[in-house]
Amino acid sequence: MSVTISTPSRLHFGLLRFEQAAGPSFGGLGMMIAEPRCVVRLTSSNEWRASGPDADRAVASAKRALDFIATQGAAGQRPAGAAQLPPQAFQIEILESIPAHHGLGNGTQLALAIAAGVRSLCGLSDADAEEPAAMAGRGRRSAIGCHGFLRGGLLYELGSYPDEPLGHLAKRVETPNAWRVVLVTAAQSAGLSGEHELNAFGRLPPVPAATTARLEQLAASAILPAAEHGDVDAFGEALFEYGRLAGKCFSSVQGGPYASAEIAACVETLRGLGALGVGQSSWGPTVFAIVENQSRAEQLVSQMRAIPAWRDHSMQITSADNHGAHTATRI
Repeated sequence: MSVTISTPSRLHFGLLRFEQAAGPSFGGLGMMIAEPRCVVRLTSSNEWRASGPDADRAVASAKRALDFIATQGAAGQRPAGAAQLPPQAFQIEILESIPAHHGLGNGTQLALAIAAGVRSLCGLSDADAEEPAAMAGRGRRSAIGCHGFLRGGLLYELGSYPDEPLGHLAKRVETPNAWRVVLVTAAQSAGLSGEHELNAFGRLPPVPAATTARLEQLAASAILPAAEHGDVDAFGEALFEYGRLAGKCFSSVQGGPYASAEIAACVETLRGLGALGVGQSSWGPTVFAIVENQSRAEQLVSQMRAIPAWRDHSMQITSADNHGAHTATRI
């Protein structure tokens, strides 16, 4: 028996705050996008085998998920006729992968896809976002990728208190089907992850209360309503402000609102070409520009290609993903 899971990528627009001893920590705004995707296939097996990008990480995630089921239990009932004992091991194939360290949520989406596959092959029914996140060991600083894995869409989460496992999803909005996202990858930059990311958070000063309040106002009163009403210009202006303001909170480790001078220049160029909803996803190096339709996206890419400084950069046109991960089982 095998199961194939296909997940969207994640754009992260910025955190509301950092970790706090009292009150909620983190929280933020982000959006799932249709491409690039993480596609993995798990097959029940008597021995561990894995192929494709991040194969070792995939095996570690599967073993973690199996251990979670064995030691902590898992929600959901096995369907009638399902095996009572989980498989001993899995064959894992990474069929498509999200580029690592590009600010697109590669690690979270891979870990959640593996956890979902393990749940399925163990005969467990679907669960809410908290349990897959715990099985995958994800969601401590941001719940966007965890909620987005299940539901897709534009997501606003308020963070979590010390005794809560995952940030509370305040609102989810489906963005218009016509909107497109242009992704530009800054060639000489790499986003932070792992220990480097942890060390960076350890050096950051607290986010001022006034900054958090403005970010919350932009998200709840400007960005989400504009997406609901299909107003791409209002959405873009508010999102640009949100991203710059959230990015300034990282100035002590990245030198400004963006992770590099190259990324800042890319944002400025895209804005100069008329794209309003422009920013850096997570730590970068991916820069996004959200525009009204496919034609405008193609025009924007063509304009960028005509500028020598950006001609050789990786560019991709995609759309919002309002569905989340897809699962297909084969016996």
